[in-house]
Amino acid sequence: MRPEDSRFAPGEAALGWPWRARPSASLRVRRRPWAWSVARARGGAGGPAVGIIVAMLDERRGLGLRAQFALALLGTLAISATLALAAVHPLTAASGRIARRRLGMTLSRAVAGEVSLTLDPTQVQPLLAASVGEGGLSGAALYDKNGVLQAMVGSLQLPVSQHPPPFDDVRVSGEVMAVVVLLPSRGIFVAESSLAPGAAERTVPTAVLLYTGLSGMLALGVVYLALTRWIVRPMEGLTRAAERVAAGRRDVRAEERGAAEVVRAASAFNRMTDQLAARESELSQQVTELEKASAGLRRAQEQVVRGERLAMVGRLAAGIAHEVGNPLAAIVGLSDVMRDGGLEEDEIHDFAGRIGNEAQRIHRTVRQLLDYARAAPGSAAPPRADGAPVEPNAEVRDAIEQVRKLLQPQKAMRDVALSVEVEEALPTVGVSSDRLVQVVLNLALNAADAIRGDGRSKGEIALRARLDDARVIIEVEDDGPGIPDALRERIFEPFFTTKPAGEGTGLGLATSAAIVEQAGGSITALSRGDGREGARMVVTLPAGRPSMMSGGFSAG
Repeated sequence: MRPEDSRFAPGEAALGWPWRARPSASLRVRRRPWAWSVARARGGAGGPAVGIIVAMLDERRGLGLRAQFALALLGTLAISATLALAAVHPLTAASGRIARRRLGMTLSRAVAGEVSLTLDPTQVQPLLAASVGEGGLSGAALYDKNGVLQAMVGSLQLPVSQHPPPFDDVRVSGEVMAVVVLLPSRGIFVAESSLAPGAAERTVPTAVLLYTGLSGMLALGVVYLALTRWIVRPMEGLTRAAERVAAGRRDVRAEERGAAEVVRAASAFNRMTDQLAARESELSQQVTELEKASAGLRRAQEQVVRGERLAMVGRLAAGIAHEVGNPLAAIVGLSDVMRDGGLEEDEIHDFAGRIGNEAQRIHRTVRQLLDYARAAPGSAAPPRADGAPVEPNAEVRDAIEQVRKLLQPQKAMRDVALSVEVEEALPTVGVSSDRLVQVVLNLALNAADAIRGDGRSKGEIALRARLDDARVIIEVEDDGPGIPDALRERIFEPFFTTKPAGEGTGLGLATSAAIVEQAGGSITALSRGDGREGARMVVTLPAGRPSMMSGGFSAG
């Protein structure tokens, strides 16, 4: 049988490495804000290590820079050691196989030369025995030219051809190499040697891994210390400075040292702190200026209020002097005439009646002053006749109905047509029923007086009440001469009146305005609109609770 021929090729050394046939690692990663995370890792030397380290970085969010650097460096070391082992193992295996092949060939040819020089055939067997075993060969044999075995030591695994080769031949099968040498004087010499790695060669990857690990640990320690000095410690100082600034301090300075990026961050932090301090100082100055301006405004407001109060007191004093002084002067004059005597009985009765009328005029003025004082904001509503307090929740429908009934017998309303329109289910308002009646009645009587003062015999007055966005609107409209624009703001001042002397005190509208303002509302004097003559008084009051009365009404 002819054995399989095999010439040695350098690539054959890798056939024995079990990792060669494994697929290469396939990694797919996605970027995270601070670490790489593994989406898929399979196969390949070092693939599991990459997956474990990167997964640790992904799962341990919130770790400090030191811990992250340590994990990253350990991962780098593991990957480097794995790659080094993967690179060294095939190289050492290939180089060892080449060295063992060369050694086997050299030893086989050397033994063949010794055999060819041996003249005594009995010395061939001891020579072969000396070269097998510790000598480096696993087996050796000598055949004559016809292929007949002459001497043999050990065992031969590869068969020898019966036809001698024309030159030396090397045959390899697996881990066995056979060297066939043609000896012209002796025949054919065959020597076999093993290509399998020895125990010393098998320890090379372990030694490489140990050396790589120790060297890597030393290098990583140096890198870790350098990163701690140049990055971690400056960042910790920057963090402490930021915490102090967040606590309210503005005299904090971050130390500008370490890596270039950290120095730039510290410099930017210091600039930000300086700008923040300058901004706060500017804001403090602005606040101080605003406080001074506010204090000045308060003083000016107090002066204005004091001036308005003095002006109001002056107007009140002037009004009182006019409304009370004139009747008093008349009473004094009439009483002096009566005291002088010499009057007829009819004259005495006439003077007494005139004195009584002037006294009633004074009494009416004083009563209206009291009503105005009670209606002023902050004053309490007057109690009822039985002493019980008045509840500020008037029914608008009921109050307007009372006003309509009170207006019917009035002389001023004799030739005036009165119309009433009230929406259904109006809520109550925050004023007592008596005061609401007083306000609406006063506005209606003023409207009647305006119509009569215009010299007309007939006129129209409309009373309306409606709900508008949680506010109750009450309108009193007339077709009289209207209110001049210049007087619309003054008609609510105390003692201001456009009526002839003796017909009005100028306290009616002032009292009505005070009642409405005390309830949180407002009263406004407007023109009738649409080009028509007349005035429209609009009373706006906040809506209270829903009314217990249902249904609206209208009357004309």
